[in-house]
Amino acid sequence: MESSDDVGVNLFAIGPSTMLGRALAFRILFCKSSVEVVQALCSKTAWYLRRAKWSAQVLMRWVMSLIYPRRPVALLLLLAIGFLLKRARSSSAKAEQAFTRKFWKSVMKSAPTYDEWAHAASMMEKESSRRKDSDLYDEELVKAKLKELQSRRLEGGIEDILFCIRADLVRNLGNMCNPELHKGRLQVPPLIQDYINEVRFHLRAVYETETEEVSLDERIAFIRETRHAFGRTALLLSGGAALGSFHLGVLRTLIEQRLLPRVMAGASVGSILCSFAATRTWPELQIFFEDPIPPMYFFDTMGSIFATAHRLFTRGAVHEIGALQRMMRQLIGDLTFQEAYDLSGRVLGVSVCSSRRHEPPRLLNYLTSPHVVIWSAVTASCAFPGLFEAQELMAKNRQGQLVPYHSLAQVGPEEASIKNRPWRDGSLESDLPMLELKELFNVNHFIVSQANPHIAPLLRLKELVRAYGGHFAAKVGDQTTSFPGVIDCVRRSIADHFSYHATCFELSSRLLNCLLNMLWAMTFQLA
Repeated sequence: MESSDDVGVNLFAIGPSTMLGRALAFRILFCKSSVEVVQALCSKTAWYLRRAKWSAQVLMRWVMSLIYPRRPVALLLLLAIGFLLKRARSSSAKAEQAFTRKFWKSVMKSAPTYDEWAHAASMMEKESSRRKDSDLYDEELVKAKLKELQSRRLEGGIEDILFCIRADLVRNLGNMCNPELHKGRLQVPPLIQDYINEVRFHLRAVYETETEEVSLDERIAFIRETRHAFGRTALLLSGGAALGSFHLGVLRTLIEQRLLPRVMAGASVGSILCSFAATRTWPELQIFFEDPIPPMYFFDTMGSIFATAHRLFTRGAVHEIGALQRMMRQLIGDLTFQEAYDLSGRVLGVSVCSSRRHEPPRLLNYLTSPHVVIWSAVTASCAFPGLFEAQELMAKNRQGQLVPYHSLAQVGPEEASIKNRPWRDGSLESDLPMLELKELFNVNHFIVSQANPHIAPLLRLKELVRAYGGHFAAKVGDQTTSFPGVIDCVRRSIADHFSYHATCFELSSRLLNCLLNMLWAMTFQLA
C-alpha cells in the first residue's frame, strides 16, 4: 500500500469552552473536594442576594423620600417624567398614523380610476381618527324623523305618507349635508343612509300605490311640489383650455356610478363636454364615454407665421375656429337646446358673454334660447379673445333652416351696428353660472369640476384659512378675496368659486333621481 506524507489533523477542544465553565473548572482544581465547591458557590450566591436586598432597600428609601407629602416638588417631577414618557409614546403613534394618512391621501389624489380611489378612501377611514359624527350634524333630529317615517309606514296609509313627506322633506335635514361628513369618506354615517333609504321607500310607495282616494293627478302634483321643495343638483364644468380634459374623468365616473345630474352647465372647454353628455340618451352616453373614446381634434395648426400675422391684424385672432365648428357638428349634429332636452331629458346650459360693453353674460338653455344651435353656442363659448374670433350665434327658424340668432329684419342706418352681435368665451365673466341656475331651475346643490389654474391656489388658501381660522375666518376670506384693483372678470370668477359650498352629492342625487323618474313615469301614464 502506498503511504502519503500529507496527513490532515483536525483540531479539537479540550475542556469547557465557555467562560463560566472554565471558571468552575479552575475552582474545582484548587478545591480539595466537590463539597467545598458547593459550599463556595452557596456562600457567593448568598452574598449576592444580601447585596441585592440592601440595594433594593436603599432604592426604596430614596423613592419614599421623594414622594413624601412634604416634598411636592419631587412628586411633581415624577409626574412630569411620566407625562413626558406617555406623550413621547403617543407622539410616535400619532406620527405613524399621520404618515399612513398622508400616504393614502396621496394615493387618493393620484388614483386614475374610481375603484382605486374608493380603496384608498376605505383604508384612510380605518387609519383616521375623526370627530364623532354626532358633533357634525343633529343626530337626534334625524333619528326622530327616521322613527316617524318608520311608524307611518307600518301604521298609516298613503294619505299619511303624503302628508308626512310633504310636510318636512328638506335636503339638509339636521345639517346632514355638512361637508365634513362626506369629504374624503367612502360611505356616509349609517343613520343618514337609513333615513335616505326610508324616504326612498316612501316615495316608491307613493308611485306604485293605486287607490281611489288619491288620484294620479294628485300624486303627480305631490311629486312636483316635493321636487321643487327639495331642490335640484347641477354639474358645473369650468373652463381651463387643455386642463379641461380632466372634466372627462369626472363625467365618466358619474356615468359609471349612475349619478349624472339632469342639469349641467359649462363654459369654454367645459361646454364641449357638457354638450356631449346632454345630447345623447343613456345607452348612447354609456357607449360614447367607454374606452376607446372617439378622437377629438378640435383645432387646426396655426400655419405659417405670415398667415398667423394676417389673421391677428385683420380679425384679431391667432387661430381659426372652423375645425372646432366642424368637429362639433360631426359629433352632435344641428341639435338645438330644445331638441336636446326632448331627446335626453337633460338640461344643458352654455355660458357666453357679449363683446358689447353694457350687455351682461348669458346662460343659453332650452328656456331662454330654445332654438339656438348647440354647436354654435359651444364655439362662441370657446372664443377666447386673441385666440379666436368672436362668434355669432346660429339658430333654427320655423322651417328648420339655420339663420343668425339675433338677425333683425328691419334696421335703420343708425342701428346697423347692432345687427351682428358676436359672443365670446363665457369663462371671462361667468365661468360657473350658479345664480342663473338657481333662478331658472331651482338648483340648490352644485358639483363643480374646476380646472382653471389661477383658481386652484385661491381654493387651497381658503382651505387653510378654514382649517386654522375657523368657519368665520373662511367667510371673511371669501369677502376679502375680491380686492379692489383686480379686473372685473377675475373678481367675478373668484366670487363664483368661493361661493361654492360642497355638500353631500350621492344622497341628494339618489333622492332627486327617484323623484324625477317617478314624475316622468306618471306623466307618461297620464298621457
